[in-house]
Amino acid sequence: MRLSGDLAYANNRILSDNLKIKSDRIDAGAVLVADLNSGLYTGALKGRVNDYRIETVGVFNIETDVDLKTKGKGFALSGSVNARSTRIFNQGARDFLGGNSLISANISYGSDGVIRIASARAASPSFRLTQGRGNYSPTGGIDFTASGNSVQYGPLGLRLTGSVSAPVARIAAARPGFGVGMANILATVRGNGRGYDVTASGETSYGPFTANAAILAGSGPLTIDIARADFAGIGVSGRVSQTASGPFAGQLTGAGQGFDGSIALSSYQAKQRVVIDATGNNMRLSGPANLTAGRAIIAADIILYDQPQITADVQLADATINASRIALGRAKINYAAGRGAAQIYAEGRSGAPFRMAANADLSPDLWRIAAKGRVNGLNVTTASPLRIIPRRNGYEIMPSTINIADGKVQIAGKYGDAIDIESRLTAVNLAALNPMFPGLGIGGKATGSLDWYQASSRAFPQADARLQLDDFTRTSLASQSLPVDINVVGRLLPDGGNARMVIRRRGAAVGRVQIDLRPLAPGAGPWTERLLQAPLSGGIRYNGPADTIFSLAALPDQSLKGNVGMAADFSGRLSRPQISGIVRANDLVYENGAYGTRLTAMRVRGTFTNDRLQVTELTAKAGNGTVSGSGFVSLSSAQGFPVQLELDLDNARLARSDMIAAEASGKISVINNANSPAVIRGTLRLPETRYKIVRQGSAQVARLTGVRRKPALKGKRITGDPDPIDSLPSKWQLDIALVSDNQLYVSGMGLESEWAADLKITGTTDDPRITGQVNLVRGTLGFAGRSFELQSGRINFNGPATNPSIRISASSEIDGVTTNVNIAGTGQNPDIIFAATPNLPQDEIIARILFGSSVGELSALQAVQLASSLNALRGSSGGLNPLGVLQSSTGIDRLRILAPDTSTGRGTSVAFGQYITNDVYVEIVTDARGYTANQIEISLTPALSVLSQFSSFGSSNVNVRYRKDY
Repeated sequence: MRLSGDLAYANNRILSDNLKIKSDRIDAGAVLVADLNSGLYTGALKGRVNDYRIETVGVFNIETDVDLKTKGKGFALSGSVNARSTRIFNQGARDFLGGNSLISANISYGSDGVIRIASARAASPSFRLTQGRGNYSPTGGIDFTASGNSVQYGPLGLRLTGSVSAPVARIAAARPGFGVGMANILATVRGNGRGYDVTASGETSYGPFTANAAILAGSGPLTIDIARADFAGIGVSGRVSQTASGPFAGQLTGAGQGFDGSIALSSYQAKQRVVIDATGNNMRLSGPANLTAGRAIIAADIILYDQPQITADVQLADATINASRIALGRAKINYAAGRGAAQIYAEGRSGAPFRMAANADLSPDLWRIAAKGRVNGLNVTTASPLRIIPRRNGYEIMPSTINIADGKVQIAGKYGDAIDIESRLTAVNLAALNPMFPGLGIGGKATGSLDWYQASSRAFPQADARLQLDDFTRTSLASQSLPVDINVVGRLLPDGGNARMVIRRRGAAVGRVQIDLRPLAPGAGPWTERLLQAPLSGGIRYNGPADTIFSLAALPDQSLKGNVGMAADFSGRLSRPQISGIVRANDLVYENGAYGTRLTAMRVRGTFTNDRLQVTELTAKAGNGTVSGSGFVSLSSAQGFPVQLELDLDNARLARSDMIAAEASGKISVINNANSPAVIRGTLRLPETRYKIVRQGSAQVARLTGVRRKPALKGKRITGDPDPIDSLPSKWQLDIALVSDNQLYVSGMGLESEWAADLKITGTTDDPRITGQVNLVRGTLGFAGRSFELQSGRINFNGPATNPSIRISASSEIDGVTTNVNIAGTGQNPDIIFAATPNLPQDEIIARILFGSSVGELSALQAVQLASSLNALRGSSGGLNPLGVLQSSTGIDRLRILAPDTSTGRGTSVAFGQYITNDVYVEIVTDARGYTANQIEISLTPALSVLSQFSSFGSSNVNVRYRKDY
């Protein structure tokens, strides 16, 4: 090293600002200040220092640029320092930084002796210090603040105060993880004469976390004393000290939330030994990971040689973590000096049922793993043991074959810092993907190749896919889509990607899809963000059966038939595609088997604009009426797939089944957007609706008391067979008004009636709520072979559709006695009361109704008839209903049987009626023995009507009826 320059001396002060220092690693100018009066000596470098070594930290190249300036009667040094690392010694520091780093800061030193640091920054592949500033005073006081961001641990913050002898550090970490999902960690480290006191709190995936510990580093051995740490409700305490050979010795214990265990630390041949002994019974942690275990046993003995020695046995039963459940599981490992064996068995559910077992033979240069099991009904086995070679930076997978049902997958490649996997598929059942994508419900066979290469977890991947999907289907609870064949060829590269698909139905090409991507440049963020924001181009062409596309939705009991044509081009970005094109369809037929809905001659015209399908025309016939509409459906996931459709119904038949038949007129809006719940709203008028009450009868089973079934000692075993297919309906808010002046026909349970309704339907499609009233227009109640004329009726809905409040009154003339039947209460718990004029006891009224005589005169046959009538009154279904079949097939609005009437000479008769208009009702009564009567009712207002009746026996009358419920 060579030193040259000038020195100046005055008033016991030495000053030099042109010293030159040169060596094989240093090329710098130096500034030197010495105050002999006060004993203050300081200096600075202006230049470069190469390969400066800081022990236990690393090697740096340092550049300084410091100027000497006078300040008042004193002087000040100010400038900048830049350091670039060339080697980082500590492996943990290398992992944290992700590689070499660049550090820069502005520094100053004044005559007050305070060193000030400002604009401190650091940049490395995995960590950035964005802001650092503070000072250090001659008295030892420290005040430094810094904040940064780590790719691995998220945002970090530091505040360092106190003094060199008693520092206080406050650390904030937003999401450090540490394998347990640690987040929002706040820690305080206080220095004292004995060491450091540490307090910390935060959250984990398993519940809240707190710690209170002391690190003692005085004259004795390094000791960590955990006074109390709480991890998700499990209290941990204990004390460990460093032994003379280096490892720690002591014991930590934990208890709480059903967990009870200990960790014993000791020195074994100068290596750290860890013995774990823990059990869990009904263990339940409250964190978002939803970790529970009905029973757990953990026994492990670990010695941390360069190649660890591990002997462990872990058993679990009835355990859950996140959405996965392990009903039964066990893992055993015996590993030492790079050799050993491991066995694992598990059965449970993770998106789909599974039962798997695996054996592993481990050696330093080769792992052999054999596995066998069943996943979602598919047998999965290794044709021969998987061969994995451990490498320094990962694992190499030798060519291996996995059998999946009747297909097979051949894989080979590398896994570690870089991923390079090649796979070949032969008739692999696509149902194997359903556990990874629950609810997808896809099926078919895949044959071809799928390759994936990624240099690191942060690098943009490369992929190549060449697949043939045979008999591709989607399955839901009650339907399966029509099978199609799809050929897929695709590539993904850092500078772009593309995919081509051809859809075939019965060998004929019905659709083609082309997708091209151009990912953003590397500086645009993580590779996933670059891919989602990639510019998109391409298009889809389809001309074929509508049921091929519609059936992929797998909607139960629904179909769409006819031809549809689609031509659309893609643009925009992958996360928010823009589409332009058209959709055309003529003479489509939509059918809903559940309700009997049938829309014919359906015509659809639509255009794709940006990210939405604009439906410009939608018309269809529904029975004798029509349905028309327009609106849009958006394909934007970022906006929550907005929908806005306006539908006009004109006497449209919406339902026609054995249980319900309905026509409707009005307007319905279907709306969905990201700012409010999806809703269906509108007002419908029901010109004619028929509803048949069907209640399923069931046998009464006697319940034995004092007898209990002994529960099984073990939980239900899981075989890996698939669960029953489930279908979750989309939940839509409802806001629909239903109005019907009349012609709302209700039959069943002896009821033949017509009603008027004014209802409001709210709630959701999963849980509809109904409010409003249904009022009687006319009707009869058949009971015990007699017909009771309905006098009044009102049904009030105030919530559940299945349990309205009821008030119905019916009467009939029986042997000169006016008998009334009154029904009140609720739909699920009705009360039936009989009354008579003149007043009679209840049993006498029932006897007269049933048999025209007293109870004491009942014959055996009449007793059977009594039981049958009471069963009908309770609403049991079953048996033949010829009148209902005849009424449904002929389209007659009302059909009933009338008892004989001696006053008019009418025998047992059949009455059938029909609406001529909405307000004019005509009914014809005949007994097939010469008696015929015609009745006309004209509704002037909802309460006032005129009735005219004339019969073949010469009688006729005109009545005015005014009816109002109070």
